Amino acid sequence: MNRVTCFIHNNIKRNIYYDDNYFKVTTDNLALANFVKIKRKDKILVEFGSGLMAVPLLLSTRTDIKMVGIEKDSKACLLSNMSLKANKLEEKIRVINDDIKNIDKYFAINSIDIIVCNPPYFLLDNEATTSDKEYLKMARHEGDMTINDVAHLAKIYLRDGGSLFLIQRADRLFEIRDILVKNNLAIKEIQFIYHDLDARGKLVLIEARKSGKEHGLKVLKPIILEEGDVNG
Repeated sequence: MNRVTCFIHNNIKRNIYYDDNYFKVTTDNLALANFVKIKRKDKILVEFGSGLMAVPLLLSTRTDIKMVGIEKDSKACLLSNMSLKANKLEEKIRVINDDIKNIDKYFAINSIDIIVCNPPYFLLDNEATTSDKEYLKMARHEGDMTINDVAHLAKIYLRDGGSLFLIQRADRLFEIRDILVKNNLAIKEIQFIYHDLDARGKLVLIEARKSGKEHGLKVLKPIILEEGDVNG
């Protein structure tokens, strides 16, 4: 059943549509949106696997940059368009119902300033965490969209100096670093997310820059979640 919830971010009201049995807004979305840095010269941001467009909706409260979401799931795109219309953001943000591997139909090489992605956390062969619901499997498990795909497309479509922002499991950090380096993406900032200081860091936010230098890494103050759980 389609539902709508209202939230206040940066003192601006936003409505977002979701489905009780479908994608929902999580603390991942909020953490990733808050982590994204937008420079004055940046003109376009693209989110890979945009789900309900929660990240662009959150970012729209602090930037006028043009934003595009690419989402394969048609139901998620329907809900996203309902949210964009409800918030009168159709001219500022749009969603494309397609696979990110077809990005060449919409963008030129070296044309994107920022790419944002909350990619699937688990390898598809991790049977212990595999969901039996197809749309949840797509969101949580690497299948049609892997971290290799995201890094490879970022290398091609980001302009030099453009940034890729990710949230991923902390235990995959070294693996992800190797993949990013192979695709000419240097990690510039990371920020770990904890449920509390007595628990191990479960997630990590990553900013990687195309053609960036592999030094000067900044490790930001960790995020400590006071309540709730992080999806994945």
